[in-house]
Amino acid sequence: MAPIGYFQRPNGEYVLVHRCLGCDFERFNRIAGDDNFDLVLTLPELSPRTGRDVKLQRMLQQLEVSDLTETE
Repeated sequence: MAPIGYFQRPNGEYVLVHRCLGCDFERFNRIAGDDNFDLVLTLPELSPRTGRDVKLQRMLQQLEVSDLTETE
């Protein structure tokens, strides 16, 4: 898993986004008190997301792929 960015939740909490280098699975981790906050801010800022958002996006991508393979 590699850090790809961060976002801020509506309650002000900062969240790191990590993505698997093999399958593109994303995991969200709250920033801990001992994390280097300045280093976190050097990552790209991403739009806020939830696990539900990511699952929906993945499902839509799978549907697009299956639609493409059906038309071939």
